[in-house]
Amino acid sequence: MTLRVYNTLTRQKETFVPVEAGQVKMYVCGVTPYNHPHIGNARPFLTWDVIKRYLEHSKFKVQHVQNFTDVDDKIINTANAEGVTWDVIANRYIAAYFEVMDKLNIRRADIYPTVSEHMPEIIEIVEKLVAKGYAYIVEGDVYYSIEKFDNYGKLSGRNTEDMQAGARVDVDERKNHPMDFALWKSAKPGEPAWDSPWGKGRPGWHIECSAMSLKYLGNSFDFHGGGSDLIFPHHENEIAQSEAFIEEDQPFVRYWLHNGFITVNEEKMSKSLGNFFL
Repeated sequence: MTLRVYNTLTRQKETFVPVEAGQVKMYVCGVTPYNHPHIGNARPFLTWDVIKRYLEHSKFKVQHVQNFTDVDDKIINTANAEGVTWDVIANRYIAAYFEVMDKLNIRRADIYPTVSEHMPEIIEIVEKLVAKGYAYIVEGDVYYSIEKFDNYGKLSGRNTEDMQAGARVDVDERKNHPMDFALWKSAKPGEPAWDSPWGKGRPGWHIECSAMSLKYLGNSFDFHGGGSDLIFPHHENEIAQSEAFIEEDQPFVRYWLHNGFITVNEEKMSKSLGNFFL
């Protein structure tokens, strides 16, 4: 059977051709476990469950990786508010995630990596990006230089000359370009931190998924998915740092698939808007 998908990277429908015959490797961006999941959170995982079931029905062997972003500002803030450590919050809501998804009959991924378990892999990539000139160090922070990557903006269709600081990118006058993004952030009081060549700190958001997907799926794999709100900056930045790291002729990901959202009164269902249902 033929599968046709809309590839965000090429902005057209394409016939799916796997990187390896008979096998499909896919990575789906998972949740940040800082609160109970709502039905809007389930949308991407339901979408990928259907895709996975179809692929297996079509006799493909599927390797499915989905992460948990268990090191994040939202988790830290929740932990501080409750007077507990960050990992207590992360583990509590990872368990809550599985409880909800199991009730929805959404089948589990093969691997659920967490950020906290992959610091060596993250640091290795950041070190190599610095050594190759794609990243620079500022007072214990490490930033990726988007101007060093020729095809930056190819996923989202954005032009770097028109980009403005924002869209989940911190404004920092120490950056060479407003849209340069953090690969490593120096430690702050009261936050979890890990040792690194640049001092104690924790990884930036985007590098985490690159490290985990490359470890389990290799330098080039079939599908990378998530909500359409992840196209920029998250997935755009993943491409930039991953392809700079691997430097191969083949792309980091062959097909980028993005789902829409469950909406309430024409707005995305989200915890921040308070329009969600558990």
